[in-house]
Amino acid sequence: MTIDRNSVIAVVIPEVPHSTEQFAAEELVRYLRLSLDADAAVSHSWKKGAFNFVIGSPMRNRYASAFLEEGIFRESVPGPEGMYICIREEAVLLAGSGDNDGYDRGTLYAVYEFLERFAGCCFGAYSKPGIKAGEVIPRLEALHIGETTYIKKAADLPYRTAIVQYGCWAGNADHELSLPFIDWLAKNRYNRILTWASIYEQYRESGMIPELEKRGIRLSVGHHQASATWLPPYGNDSFPEKYAQKHPEFYRQEQDGSRFIPKNEKDYCGQLILCCRNPESVEAIAQNIIRWIEENPIVDTIAFWPNDDQAPQCCCSACARHSKTENYLYFENELAKRVTAVHPEVRIDVLIYKDLWKCPPDMTLCDGIVIDESTWADSGLRTCGKPDGSCLIGTEYEKNLLDYRKICKNTVFYEYYMGNYGNRQKIMPAADELQSIFRHFMEVGISGSGTQMECFNLWNNLLNFYCFARTAYDTSLSLRDQIRAISALFGKGGKHIAEIFKLYEETLDGQIPISETGDYLAGHIDSERIYELFEAALQEADSPAARNNVRLLRMVFRYVMLSTEDDAENKAPEVILFRDPTGELAYMATHFDSYLPGNSGYGIAIPVQNRTDIELTDNWYHFE
Repeated sequence: MTIDRNSVIAVVIPEVPHSTEQFAAEELVRYLRLSLDADAAVSHSWKKGAFNFVIGSPMRNRYASAFLEEGIFRESVPGPEGMYICIREEAVLLAGSGDNDGYDRGTLYAVYEFLERFAGCCFGAYSKPGIKAGEVIPRLEALHIGETTYIKKAADLPYRTAIVQYGCWAGNADHELSLPFIDWLAKNRYNRILTWASIYEQYRESGMIPELEKRGIRLSVGHHQASATWLPPYGNDSFPEKYAQKHPEFYRQEQDGSRFIPKNEKDYCGQLILCCRNPESVEAIAQNIIRWIEENPIVDTIAFWPNDDQAPQCCCSACARHSKTENYLYFENELAKRVTAVHPEVRIDVLIYKDLWKCPPDMTLCDGIVIDESTWADSGLRTCGKPDGSCLIGTEYEKNLLDYRKICKNTVFYEYYMGNYGNRQKIMPAADELQSIFRHFMEVGISGSGTQMECFNLWNNLLNFYCFARTAYDTSLSLRDQIRAISALFGKGGKHIAEIFKLYEETLDGQIPISETGDYLAGHIDSERIYELFEAALQEADSPAARNNVRLLRMVFRYVMLSTEDDAENKAPEVILFRDPTGELAYMATHFDSYLPGNSGYGIAIPVQNRTDIELTDNWYHFE
């Protein structure tokens, strides 16, 4: 096939398209126009004399049968989330497996795969709207592709989740980068967001739900706000009943016989604040969730997590006979049975972490439960960065997860590929372990993984975030494959960035826990060599976007080095006041940070309290 700016292109969708099919077609039209300046338009019918891109499977689009029969397609792409790309001389089929959820993620992935694989696009990053940075779309005179077929039968791991918080205690999701972030997730094979209930409400109020729906992204909602949302102690907009006043027996009994009462509606500490064995409270929560789900159908998983922190369990006679974890799982299982009796597709996500950790013997959980084990065990955080995956595989973290797998078929792992908050957004080079871990998950029956990440910190751990869901979707992709692909963000300077990524990954090899990786990198990397490579990358980058991408990636490294070398007045907070004699840290934080509330920023977190009015003439901080 050959198409150029003089070609007439019809992007043919089903007669009644799903929102994801419609969006996939619109995305294809948009990028063909950007790349080729081509005359492309969405159509419901085959256009004679035009080059036709057919969107959707033979089950969805009647024109797809010109490429292959429905039965052959189903056999070739069983799914879930499989994709089928067939390129002919005068037509292309871009189709995904039928996954029976109305989302057609495979079809959207097929469009993005075509644009990356054959048109040279790179969707590896985003930045501040209006700035020439982020994804790279090459300008082509023509697109020449021989007849070929590419098939990905199914996603290797179906659970590929961004765990989103916008900062501690549910930050502000009304952020300029929320939509670019959601768009980036879909392009890079994330299929779910797990988040706080209040962040979901902000998504709904700001019009993000249709944006999520058309990208096929589902939602797990609740987090540490679960109790406050579906059993509000002081009532809320959805459930006005003040349960703490009317039903104090629903809450944890203390040793002195009193009942725990949250301080206010935003008190998210106290851990298991409910009596886990009170059937009336379980029923009340279940009925509230059932009603809420009917009003929020994009949410198919309720993350009914305990409040944060650690605290003693309920001392009532029913709870006192069992361990804290046994009571916790009993409560979640009873809740799931009631909810799935009405909504069989809905799941209850159960967080396993800290002292709610070890799998109890002789317990069975219903199919409505998802066990979500954190990398934060009762003994602390795991180490990371060994390419063979042995920082997780064979450790207490995996052994406990596999114990849960014996009693619950839906098990996933909660990760910190941005480091945890103690790492303060510093680089955590651990992309080299992903392929080994995810291939092992396939072998032992773990459904996938989620990682904490935010709209404001993409550049801080760019390689981790880029590789995470793409590797879980397709475990045949090596780290070398992934680095080669993402290096396109940096144009002709990409070979130097690839060397930087390689040096990052070689530096960290399981020596220290996740919370300390940034400081370890700063203390052990050959920083002079890294700076030389950034200089070479900037000199050779051949477009404003490529050069700006080099600047952003170097800025993260510069933040890590300066913040580690400098003395901070207070080491405790997440956002620190530094001595900062040169003002460079303050300049980065003032002009580029996206982390602090009110900062739209560039998609990079510079969590520094210092602010400055100085202007730096350094070429590294002047964006084109």
